Amino acid sequence: MELTDEQRAFIEEPRFAVAATISGDGTPHQTVVWYAVEDDGVIVSTPNGSLKHKHLLRDPRLSLCVEDGLRYVTVSGRVTIDDEPKAAGELYARMGQRYRGTMASGPIDASPPRLDPKTMELLSRERVTLRLSVDRLRSNGFG
Repeated sequence: MELTDEQRAFIEEPRFAVAATISGDGTPHQTVVWYAVEDDGVIVSTPNGSLKHKHLLRDPRLSLCVEDGLRYVTVSGRVTIDDEPKAAGELYARMGQRYRGTMASGPIDASPPRLDPKTMELLSRERVTLRLSVDRLRSNGFG
């Protein structure tokens, strides 16, 4: 399924997305993520062994929602997981440059947030790359 030019331009802006995976007991698990648009899909970087990673190893379905007020684009499909740590780390560094610049809503506070020790440990892990093939698309606020 292909994004329209308007939808693609919207999600190519450095906005945050909410990623939803399916936990082992069938309940949704949501997290806020950085993402990038690549070819006809979307890519996300996540720590190796994170809940999101574990859920996707068991069930590769992922849904991402990118919103700005009443406008949103939700893409859903299946992911392939690339667990090559060097490439995943490089991708995460590129995403960091994208997100540490200017967000669609204005400049980002460049000071590092105060993170708890568990979060700091998670962020220091090797990463994996999630490549989402878009099977379903929903949006609001686009012509």
